Amino acid sequence: MSIISKVIVASSLVALGTGLVYVIYQRYVFTERESKLESQISHLSLKLAKLEEELQKIKENLTLSSSTEENEEIFIDALEVAATPLTVNEQGDIPGDEQGAVPTCIQSDETFCDAAKKVDENTYALLIKIDSLVEEGGYNNMKEAFNLLTDLIEKHPLESEFQWRLAKVCFLLTSEDMIKNSETISSTQTDLMKTAHDAAKRALELNDKSGDAHKWMAIVIGSITQYLPVQEQIKNAYVIKDHIQAAMKYKPNDFLPYHMMGRWCYSVYVKVYMLTWVERKVAATLFAAPPTATIEEAIEHLLKAEEINPGSSIDNVLYLGKAYLAKRDYIKAVMWWKSGLQMTSSKTDVRISNYTDIKALKEIEDLLTQYESYAQS
Repeated sequence: MSIISKVIVASSLVALGTGLVYVIYQRYVFTERESKLESQISHLSLKLAKLEEELQKIKENLTLSSSTEENEEIFIDALEVAATPLTVNEQGDIPGDEQGAVPTCIQSDETFCDAAKKVDENTYALLIKIDSLVEEGGYNNMKEAFNLLTDLIEKHPLESEFQWRLAKVCFLLTSEDMIKNSETISSTQTDLMKTAHDAAKRALELNDKSGDAHKWMAIVIGSITQYLPVQEQIKNAYVIKDHIQAAMKYKPNDFLPYHMMGRWCYSVYVKVYMLTWVERKVAATLFAAPPTATIEEAIEHLLKAEEINPGSSIDNVLYLGKAYLAKRDYIKAVMWWKSGLQMTSSKTDVRISNYTDIKALKEIEDLLTQYESYAQS
């Protein structure tokens, strides 16, 4: 073999060897990349499985939480906002109650007077008695008011004023029974709440500008909603808000709708805005777009309620404090809670013996124990 041939062969062998080394190296690199990719895929699969598990837990929690206290907050703890006080004279008597005289109007709006013009003096006196029984409270008084209203509605089926009062009394009767039997929901409670809803609905059909009818429709729907699936709760939240706003429009001097709207805004803010991003997305995907509100809106409505009826509601100052707490304004939060304690000392024992006032007072005391030092730092 000539020298040139040998050189060519040697060069070829070198080139071949170099090529084999390159191929082997590329194969090694490919194998390494494939191994890393498989590892990454396996790791990603584990993450996806974990995420699916977490999403399932979130879905279950959103579904199961419909009976929790937190969910009740969104739709107003109606038992705490149910009572509407009578107007009394300086001696503490109901106007016109002496010597069988026909009373003057006891409501701040004109709807009561309008209803009075359509009925006889005896019926008007019965309305006064019904409102007195409701204000006095207690199961027996509520039962008597229920019976009186049932008889009235049989005689006057087209009076919105009677219908919304029936809704109110049915709700309060249910509440009285639930306080005594908090562990179970009886058929009596279910029947009363259905009657309350039907009466509020009928009241609005007869007079869609009745602030009281809208107010009690909001309260009744809110109470029923607590026991519905989350998707229905979200839908009903918008309905409740509409009725509260209508009550504010048609009864602008009634502090209760403003308190209710403040509670609604606060609860929506706490429940919705304090969810994690994933929980909000899951809720929106699985159910419906949740309602929105700001803590500033809650404070605005609660302050309006306090302006209309200052120092009359322990529950209102409780939620004013909680709203300021959400803003981390500890000084104002503590200020409002302490004003609640002062209210109890300036009122009679009867005023704070109310179940809901005791509940609110206990929460104020607990919150002050936890946060009073924050206001001093």
